[in-house]
Amino acid sequence: LKPNPSIAGAWIYRSPQANFAKYHAVIFDDVAVYNGPDANFGDASAADRQRYARLVDQEMRRMIGERFRLVSEPGPDVVRIHPILIGVRRTVGGAATVTRVIPMGMAINTMRGLAGSGGTMTGGIELAVEVFDSLSNELLAGAVRQVTPGGFDIQATLSTDKTVQAAGAAAGRALRDAMEREKKE
Repeated sequence: LKPNPSIAGAWIYRSPQANFAKYHAVIFDDVAVYNGPDANFGDASAADRQRYARLVDQEMRRMIGERFRLVSEPGPDVVRIHPILIGVRRTVGGAATVTRVIPMGMAINTMRGLAGSGGTMTGGIELAVEVFDSLSNELLAGAVRQVTPGGFDIQATLSTDKTVQAAGAAAGRALRDAMEREKKE
């Protein structure tokens, strides 16, 4: 892994031998929950962590499935995506919403958005993704990054679950778009 210069705090790996043009379908593993000593879930219970993983899973599948066939069997044109939820930062529901509508909060959130950060008092997720060839199990690419909802995504400010859902959609969209770019290169 090496730092991704286009995304602050993100790390990325791409195999020099990877040929993404040949892949047209995806096996999407269930989102795993990382429970190592450096996991970043705060005081979230094991049940909360599993719920967050399901929310991320649903949204990532939805986004990737918009442009790639989701399949369950390996094949010559199939990649396997293995996502791992490393952490969740909680949203301060209600207060986060207010910071989007009062003038001072709007100004702060606009500046944070321009800097590529999420809105104030809104959490996010930390996610690792590994992409494998489904037949050889060769690691083609990997990434670790923090994902936050858009600074003015009001729905995402209502609760941590809504934040996790929005961040999962953003992560799925980013992965899907990166896979499409790779196919064209």
